[in-house]
Amino acid sequence: MEPVYHRLPVVDAGGMELHLPICDVGPGAPVFCVVAGIHGDEPSPLVLVDRLVVALRQREMRAAVRVVAAANMPALLERRRWSSWDDDDMNRIGDGDGGPSLTRRLAAAVVAACEGCTLAVNLHNFVMRTPLLAIQPPGQSADRQARHDAYLAALDPHVVWVFGDSADDVRAFRTSIDSAIEQRGADVLAVELSDLPDLDEPLMARGVSGLLRLAALCGAIDDHESPPKRNRVRIHRQLVRSPGAGIFEPLAALGGQVATGDVVGELIPLERPGARVPIRSPGAGWLIQRLERRFVRPGDMIFTVGEP
Repeated sequence: MEPVYHRLPVVDAGGMELHLPICDVGPGAPVFCVVAGIHGDEPSPLVLVDRLVVALRQREMRAAVRVVAAANMPALLERRRWSSWDDDDMNRIGDGDGGPSLTRRLAAAVVAACEGCTLAVNLHNFVMRTPLLAIQPPGQSADRQARHDAYLAALDPHVVWVFGDSADDVRAFRTSIDSAIEQRGADVLAVELSDLPDLDEPLMARGVSGLLRLAALCGAIDDHESPPKRNRVRIHRQLVRSPGAGIFEPLAALGGQVATGDVVGELIPLERPGARVPIRSPGAGWLIQRLERRFVRPGDMIFTVGEP
């Protein structure tokens, strides 16, 4: 079925129209929504939703799938995490709370676009090389947890990043756009990918297959193939940042096990070539995410250890 492209008006200021681009595939009201482009420095989801729409065009549809492919167009055009027009983080302002800023109006439009769906998937990417990673938010009820487990089984991610249920974690989630969408009646599954240079074909294929299974679970298409019986790693994440400026040289294999103190990579200092600085694992677990060889500044993310 051919997609229908339309625009959800957001603001018309002095003759400048800003809209939210929407792509609907299938008959009737959408039951499944995929959101990409919340952050302007995360382009990988745009590739994945393109592949999803191409796949849906070849399917018999029972209900519509909605794709919000460029949720934060101003930030995407600037290639910045958030728009310089207001410096609001769209992922951390809920439904915009009726605010007049551009990003808050866009957030309200994204939440409205997801309303009426059974499930919305919020796609992001890390700068580090990352497997298909789903996020388990804090403070879930037993019913919500059971539905979330069914979504995870359909998506078939490599890794599930489990947040704690501390008051700070719950408070942070309540300010998110995911929480605002859930308050309108749709479940939300947040998913992370690799950055665009590291987004390879196997990862994209696994992501598209997972999204098709989620579409089937929501009743938009006939049952897609069952996910393979694979183990999913559930982890708490320890993020390691660069201690200085220079070139990060990765040494440990992505996905491999590391022990506390293992050397994961080295930093070639900006001003002292040859004086390499070993960077060690802070704990035991799996090397879930890792930067490729790249120039880094102090505080840049370089790898993540997933503790079971």
